[in-house]
Amino acid sequence: MAVARKPTGKPARDTEAAAERFITGAVRAAPPAEPSRKTPVMMRFDAGLLARVDGAAKRRGISRSAWIAYTVSAALDNEGSRA
Repeated sequence: MAVARKPTGKPARDTEAAAERFITGAVRAAPPAEPSRKTPVMMRFDAGLLARVDGAAKRRGISRSAWIAYTVSAALDNEGSRA
């Protein structure tokens, strides 16, 4: 662990002004997006199929739930283009 010297004196006035501008700018930032309205769903999978789902999700670096949602969405999009 590195040892740092104790700061001496007060921070420069321009540093305080810059920090104040930064904080003030954050207040004027865009409002946060609405929280998602996801509904929890209970599903049952065969153990072998679930293992395959987990493997696919891991390869993409996403959660099981995200992989299932993505895959279902893609299937529904493709279904719409075939109609």
